[in-house]
Amino acid sequence: MILIGYGITRANWHIWLPAPAEQEEVWIGNRYIFAGCALSLAAAAWSHLRENTVWVSICVGLPGVLVGWGTLEDPYSLLRHLAAVVAFPLALAGVVEVIRVRGRRQRGL
Repeated sequence: MILIGYGITRANWHIWLPAPAEQEEVWIGNRYIFAGCALSLAAAAWSHLRENTVWVSICVGLPGVLVGWGTLEDPYSLLRHLAAVVAFPLALAGVVEVIRVRGRRQRGL
Protein backbone atom coordinates (compact mmCIF):
# COMPACT_ATOMS: atom_id res chain seq x y z
CA MET A 1 0.00 0.00 0.00
CA ILE A 2 2.95 2.29 0.53
CA LEU A 3 4.05 1.91 -3.09
CA ILE A 4 0.52 2.57 -4.33
CA GLY A 5 0.19 5.65 -2.11
CA TYR A 6 3.55 7.02 -3.23
CA GLY A 7 2.67 6.40 -6.87
CA ILE A 8 -0.68 8.15 -6.50
CA THR A 9 1.00 11.10 -4.83
CA ARG A 10 3.65 11.31 -7.52
CA ALA A 11 1.23 10.88 -10.44
CA ASN A 12 -1.34 13.35 -9.10
CA TRP A 13 -4.47 13.91 -11.19
CA HIS A 14 -5.22 16.24 -14.08
CA ILE A 15 -8.43 17.52 -15.61
CA TRP A 16 -6.87 17.87 -19.04
CA LEU A 17 -3.89 16.15 -20.61
CA PRO A 18 -0.82 17.52 -18.79
CA ALA A 19 2.32 18.95 -20.36
CA PRO A 20 4.93 16.43 -21.57
CA ALA A 21 7.12 16.88 -18.48
CA GLU A 22 4.14 16.20 -16.23
CA GLN A 23 3.15 13.21 -18.36
CA GLU A 24 6.52 11.66 -17.58
CA GLU A 25 5.89 12.16 -13.86
CA VAL A 26 2.49 10.49 -14.24
CA TRP A 27 4.04 7.47 -15.92
CA ILE A 28 6.72 7.19 -13.24
CA GLY A 29 3.97 7.32 -10.61
CA ASN A 30 2.00 4.71 -12.54
CA ARG A 31 4.97 2.33 -12.38
CA TYR A 32 4.95 2.61 -8.59
CA ILE A 33 1.20 2.03 -8.59
CA PHE A 34 1.48 -1.07 -10.76
CA ALA A 35 4.32 -2.45 -8.60
CA GLY A 36 2.22 -1.91 -5.48
CA CYS A 37 -0.79 -3.55 -7.16
CA ALA A 38 1.30 -6.60 -8.07
CA LEU A 39 2.51 -6.86 -4.47
CA SER A 40 -1.06 -6.52 -3.21
CA LEU A 41 -2.24 -9.38 -5.42
CA ALA A 42 0.75 -11.49 -4.36
CA ALA A 43 -0.08 -10.79 -0.71
CA ALA A 44 -3.67 -11.91 -1.33
CA ALA A 45 -2.46 -15.16 -2.87
CA TRP A 46 -0.05 -15.70 0.02
CA SER A 47 -2.83 -14.98 2.50
CA HIS A 48 -4.99 -17.59 0.83
CA LEU A 49 -2.16 -20.13 0.89
CA ARG A 50 -1.70 -19.48 4.63
CA GLU A 51 -5.36 -20.46 5.05
CA ASN A 52 -6.61 -17.13 6.33
CA THR A 53 -10.31 -16.49 6.04
CA VAL A 54 -11.60 -15.64 2.57
CA TRP A 55 -12.62 -12.08 3.43
CA VAL A 56 -9.09 -11.32 4.63
CA SER A 57 -7.56 -12.53 1.37
CA ILE A 58 -10.09 -10.54 -0.66
CA CYS A 59 -9.55 -7.36 1.33
CA VAL A 60 -5.77 -7.62 1.05
CA GLY A 61 -5.98 -8.01 -2.73
CA LEU A 62 -8.61 -5.30 -3.19
CA PRO A 63 -6.17 -2.36 -3.62
CA GLY A 64 -4.37 -4.26 -6.36
CA VAL A 65 -7.56 -4.83 -8.27
CA LEU A 66 -9.37 -1.53 -7.75
CA VAL A 67 -6.47 0.90 -7.95
CA GLY A 68 -4.85 -1.05 -10.78
CA TRP A 69 -8.12 -1.01 -12.71
CA GLY A 70 -8.56 2.72 -12.09
CA THR A 71 -5.04 3.43 -13.29
CA LEU A 72 -5.44 1.33 -16.42
CA GLU A 73 -8.84 2.88 -17.17
CA ASP A 74 -7.56 6.46 -17.25
CA PRO A 75 -4.04 7.28 -16.01
CA TYR A 76 -4.86 10.98 -15.57
CA SER A 77 -8.19 10.83 -13.72
CA LEU A 78 -9.30 10.90 -10.11
CA LEU A 79 -10.61 7.33 -10.30
CA ARG A 80 -7.53 5.69 -8.77
CA HIS A 81 -7.68 8.12 -5.84
CA LEU A 82 -11.28 7.17 -5.14
CA ALA A 83 -10.42 3.48 -5.46
CA ALA A 84 -7.63 3.92 -2.92
CA VAL A 85 -10.01 5.66 -0.50
CA VAL A 86 -12.31 2.64 -0.69
CA ALA A 87 -9.70 -0.14 -0.78
CA PHE A 88 -7.06 0.99 1.74
CA PRO A 89 -9.27 0.83 4.88
CA LEU A 90 -10.50 -2.62 3.88
CA ALA A 91 -6.96 -3.84 3.32
CA LEU A 92 -5.89 -2.47 6.69
CA ALA A 93 -8.84 -4.27 8.31
CA GLY A 94 -7.61 -7.52 6.74
CA VAL A 95 -4.08 -6.95 8.03
CA VAL A 96 -5.36 -6.17 11.53
CA GLU A 97 -7.46 -9.34 11.52
CA VAL A 98 -4.43 -11.47 10.57
CA ILE A 99 -2.35 -9.90 13.34
CA ARG A 100 -5.15 -10.38 15.87
CA VAL A 101 -5.81 -14.02 14.95
CA ARG A 102 -2.13 -14.98 14.73
CA GLY A 103 -1.57 -13.57 18.21
CA ARG A 104 -4.34 -15.76 19.63
CA ARG A 105 -3.03 -18.87 17.89
CA GLN A 106 0.46 -18.39 19.29
CA ARG A 107 -0.79 -17.98 22.86
CA GLY A 108 -2.94 -21.08 22.56
CA LEU A 109 -6.24 -19.36 23.29
